[in-house]
Amino acid sequence: MIRDYRDHAANERTFLAWVRTGIAVIAFGFLIEKFNLFVLTIASSTLPEVAHRLRLDRLSEPLGRYGSLALIVGGLALIVVATRASSHRAITR
Repeated sequence: MIRDYRDHAANERTFLAWVRTGIAVIAFGFLIEKFNLFVLTIASSTLPEVAHRLRLDRLSEPLGRYGSLALIVGGLALIVVATRASSHRAITR
């Protein structure tokens, strides 16, 4: 039997929650990017000047065209940090 199993199980649940959160952030980044491509495709098929304006508006956002990439990288960083923290906690015990 594992000593202090309740603590171990709580740490495992916390680790899995961080990984789930990271995956959700990554999925949200992909969703935003796909939706942006969808909107640009629909706009360019109807009126070319509207599509051009949408592209300019997208580039003028705070993160510019890298907003979705920032969410994806942030999600990956979240998973890496959770994994390193979990392994560090296991080594120190």
